[in-house]
Amino acid sequence: MKSVRIASTVKHIEEGDERVTLFRIQEILSEHRTMLITGILTDLPTYLQFKFYTKVDKAMQDLLRDKLMDLSNSKVNLDRYLEIVHEIEKNINYRVPSQEFFKEIDLLLDSVLNPTQLKLVR
Repeated sequence: MKSVRIASTVKHIEEGDERVTLFRIQEILSEHRTMLITGILTDLPTYLQFKFYTKVDKAMQDLLRDKLMDLSNSKVNLDRYLEIVHEIEKNINYRVPSQEFFKEIDLLLDSVLNPTQLKLVR
């Protein structure tokens, strides 16, 4: 049995069928990301000020909140977190680092706060 420490708890994975193990890892990583997002949503304006040095109006906060909730409700893409998946598979005890999840979250927030500008060329 493997023990995986996430944001606020320890999860266990029974070793067995590889597909079942990967599904369980995906569930655990998704729960970890959801916990991180929940923490951000408790004080979104402060997080935005700290990470992006910006203040946003209520409408933008609502949009960002919706985008974060969508991300929170989706399953983690295991390909994105392949290194973490391999470490969980390799070790009996593992603490999931948060920095890669924050990168994904921050990329999402940045894409909404700073949409790419299209230039019309004649």
